[in-house]
Amino acid sequence: MVRVKKRWNQPTAPRTPAQMANAIGATIWKLAAAVLLNLENENFETETQAQRIDIMEEVVSYLVHVCDRWIYNRTDQEQRAEFISILVKDLGRMLEDSRVDVQGAGEYQAEFFDKLNQRTGDYAVYSYSHDEGGSFALRCRFGDRVQAAMGKRDRRWIPDFIVAREAPEIETALRRSLTGLVTFDKPD
Repeated sequence: MVRVKKRWNQPTAPRTPAQMANAIGATIWKLAAAVLLNLENENFETETQAQRIDIMEEVVSYLVHVCDRWIYNRTDQEQRAEFISILVKDLGRMLEDSRVDVQGAGEYQAEFFDKLNQRTGDYAVYSYSHDEGGSFALRCRFGDRVQAAMGKRDRRWIPDFIVAREAPEIETALRRSLTGLVTFDKPD
């Protein structure tokens, strides 16, 4: 399991939504990179740098959805929207920087935002538990999305690997980070 930040160095200092979103964005990015590395270490084939970024985009989209589901009952709509907006913009910048390095100039943030909106709508129909994370069906759908982004070799095993190993681990790591780093005023 990848190590993620779970607490602030100065725990009593107040945090802005931007500070919290930035910390969670770094966690999501780190977890997405770990999933990619684990897939490659298990000899699942990736053929290009662009394909690797496609896989990271799928993982990032999934984890943003999980983050939003975790936050949903913990704050009001205004704080939630502000936090998620900042988080998505930060992740969009990171993904765009990676794409520019690999593919040259382009409007990659807008493409990511479109993909994220599609994935959020897609994942929203599946259940999520604050204690256990995403449902089996949600994780299967995530596995299907990663499978579509992967190379042709061993494609049939990718969803199983995602559902059984990666999704539970990254959800657990993200929840730990969220629990320690994200605090909102209680909704009325």
